[in-house]
Amino acid sequence: MYLAGIIPGPSEPSGDELNHFLDPVVDDMVESWERGIRYCRTALHARGRITRSAIACLVCDLPAARKAAQLAGPTSHFYCTACHCWHKSTSGRTDIESEDWGLRDKSEVRQYAELWKNAGTSAERNKLFVSHGVRWSTLWRLPYWDPSHQIVVDTMHCLLEGLAHAHFREFLGLTADSAHRKSDTISAFDDPSFDVDLNKPETFTEKDVRTVKSIQSLLTEAVPDLEGNDTELIERHVSELERKLTSKKVVYLQFVSEGLGIRPDVAHPGKKVYFFYRCSFTLSSCALLSKLRIATPEVMRRIADVIRDTDKPSLLRSVPYNFGETKAGTMKADEWCTLTTVYLPIALVSLWGEGSTHRNPEIAASRRAILDHTMALVSAVHIVSRAEAYRGYIIAWMRDLQVLLPHASHRTNGHMALHVWDYLQLFGPVRSWWCFPYERLIGQLQRLPSNHIFGQQESTLLHSYIKAAKLKCWLNRPSCPPVFREVKLLFDRFRSIRIPKGVIPEELIRLIKVQRAVLHARILHNGSTYTRDSTHVGNSLILYYPGGVKSVQPAPGIIKFIFETQQGVAFAVRCHLPLHSYPDPFRHYPHFPARLYSSVLSDHLEIVMPEWVVSHFARWKFSAQHIVAVSLCRVRHPIFDIL
Repeated sequence: MYLAGIIPGPSEPSGDELNHFLDPVVDDMVESWERGIRYCRTALHARGRITRSAIACLVCDLPAARKAAQLAGPTSHFYCTACHCWHKSTSGRTDIESEDWGLRDKSEVRQYAELWKNAGTSAERNKLFVSHGVRWSTLWRLPYWDPSHQIVVDTMHCLLEGLAHAHFREFLGLTADSAHRKSDTISAFDDPSFDVDLNKPETFTEKDVRTVKSIQSLLTEAVPDLEGNDTELIERHVSELERKLTSKKVVYLQFVSEGLGIRPDVAHPGKKVYFFYRCSFTLSSCALLSKLRIATPEVMRRIADVIRDTDKPSLLRSVPYNFGETKAGTMKADEWCTLTTVYLPIALVSLWGEGSTHRNPEIAASRRAILDHTMALVSAVHIVSRAEAYRGYIIAWMRDLQVLLPHASHRTNGHMALHVWDYLQLFGPVRSWWCFPYERLIGQLQRLPSNHIFGQQESTLLHSYIKAAKLKCWLNRPSCPPVFREVKLLFDRFRSIRIPKGVIPEELIRLIKVQRAVLHARILHNGSTYTRDSTHVGNSLILYYPGGVKSVQPAPGIIKFIFETQQGVAFAVRCHLPLHSYPDPFRHYPHFPARLYSSVLSDHLEIVMPEWVVSHFARWKFSAQHIVAVSLCRVRHPIFDIL
């Protein structure tokens, strides 16, 4: 990885100022492409060779990409750098067959850039930028530069920090503040009384007006679950409504009665006439559903329970248990990845999926529709490198967004997420061009001690990296002093701790049929850490092919022992038993790699070779008899590949 430079702060470059920082890099790339650079010797060419280098793609978040390419920002009417779609009001389009979705011609964009460059005045340049959304970028000095093909959409920023963050935090409102905020009064019908602001007596103060409005609100307030079966809830609500109405002063009730045309009588004496008036109206369930709160304390508690109680391997990024609270801080991309691909789907499926209970069928149908819509986005994140299926999920999510969540608004990220399909065709799987490695490098740079004096900061960072590289190289040399090599060996041995010699458990002897074996607490295999369950439960959870047969569905199991014989290292595993005649709510989402299994483990151990392991999995207790297993395979999801 080559670090070309660091842009000094404290503020970001504006307008075309970024060109000055990119010029040195572009100078080198122009020379490398047009003339080539000769190296006197390389590993494969002792006599040297000429090389040519090019910038393949520009990978960053949407605002940074627009600044680097000198294009209009993502919140402007020119919100897309790839196609001809224009105007913010069209950012929710899903008609991908339209000719507007064709990638822009680079000659047209270059022409606009040169017009801006050749303009004589700032006013003329501003006018051209407003008309075309293009400034001159130093990247145009590269003869092959093509913004529509080379400015890729980074899925880390677009999907995780963009769409996933907006969907869960803003559209569904999964925050502690939303869950505990006092509900707005839901009207069951239009208020027939006259407007108090237009008809109030001269003696009424602002406080009097607010009191009258509160009475009018109570008289039209919806009774929850009036057509459902929760009679206790209805009775409690009606009792509270009667208490509130009868606590109001007579003068205010009399004023309201003039607009309603109601008077106390023998059957309905005194203040209770208003309560009986309210009870003479009913409410259809549909009127209530549109304003039902999605984020409730129950939902937030379930999410916290899933985050806290899920058994997970150490490779899975930890997430604050108090997700949704202000003190949890700002979530990073890694944390949003874990939330979107593991915790939030488990929590919402357990609350709203097949087999869940609700106050009435209408609420159940509403929650299930929102869940299906949410799982479309979750599935898209999981299979982002499967171009056709990914695009289908994103289209479904965008199409139904404002149907199911009318308060939600389309974002530029949604449109650009559809263009990920184009860049999958050009550059292959997103893991080869997403921003995670660079964001980690930025984090390392920020943690390096520095005096922040420009001119010295660069050399400080360079020396720190060179020191670390030389130390790693020196520790691996034969000339390294023994005392330092011992320190390195101790660190390496930590990855594979041997259990002190002792008696081998009887059940393991029956399995391996030998009396002598070396037991390990943990091992490192192909970059993954595996432990026995008594050492670390999460690292002992594995998906594996039973018997090494890759044509069958992988089974979830727990490593009870790690043993080493003359044949090598192997695991002694107990698997979770499959379900029988119990509906699995996760089966409706084939591209979310989760399935229900029995919480009961098999009675017998079986031998599993490390090569048979597909991946770790995360496990949560779905019910007293069931667990949900979520595959953490980074390459593909074998749970649904075979189904």
